[in-house]
Amino acid sequence: MIPKNKFFLLIFFFITLTTYNFDIQKHNFSIIFPIKEIITGDTHAFDLTELKSELEFLRNTSLFFLKKKEIIKVINKYDFVSSFQVKKKYPNTLKILISEKIPVATEVNGKKKYYLTKEGKKISYIELEIFESLPTIFGNHKNFNTFFNKLEKNNFKIYKIKAFYYFDSGRWDIVLTDKKTIKLPQTNYENILKDIDSILSDPSFSKYKIFDYRIKNQLILQ
Repeated sequence: MIPKNKFFLLIFFFITLTTYNFDIQKHNFSIIFPIKEIITGDTHAFDLTELKSELEFLRNTSLFFLKKKEIIKVINKYDFVSSFQVKKKYPNTLKILISEKIPVATEVNGKKKYYLTKEGKKISYIELEIFESLPTIFGNHKNFNTFFNKLEKNNFKIYKIKAFYYFDSGRWDIVLTDKKTIKLPQTNYENILKDIDSILSDPSFSKYKIFDYRIKNQLILQ
C-alpha cells in the first residue's frame, strides 16, 4: 500500500507533467499554465507584426512544456534577428526579447541589394526609413568588415560617408556627403585615416573635391 504522502506526491507530479490537448481549430490547448500573453518587446527596425502572427501557435499551449525548438525555427527565418531570449513569466506570459543586427551600409551587387553589418554579415534588403542615410557600397568587395573596423579604430566620421567604392586592385574610394572623394592606396592607409579629418576641415583645402593618396607619400588634389 502506498503511504498517503507519497500518493499525493505522485498525484502532484502527474498533474505537473501532463498536458491536456484538445483539437479545436487545430490548436493545442493546455490547462497546465496555458500561454495567454506573448510579449515580444520593442525593436528599432525589425517589424514584429509578422513574427507575432507566426508565434500565435503558442497561445494556449503549456508554458511549462514550451516548444523552444519551434520558436527557434520561426525566429531563424528573420534576417534582422541577431539573437533572442525566451523568458517564462508564470502563470501564463511568454516574453521573447529580440536583439537586432545593426547594418552600417547598403551593398549594391549587380541588381541585388543588401544591408551589411560591420562584421560583414548580409541582411535581406527592405526599405526602412531608419536606414535611408546609410552609405552605399559599390564593387565586388572582399574585406569590407576589416576596412570598416579600421575606419572606426581611427575615429573616421562614418556619418559623413555617402558611398564606398571597391576596386579589383584591392583598394577603396570614400565619397563623402559633401561630394568630396578620398582615394586610398591598397595598403598602409591607417595614418591617412588619422589625418584626413584635419585636412578636410582646413579652409585652405575647401575648394578641392578629390584627395588622392594612391601614390606613396603624396597627396594629389583636384
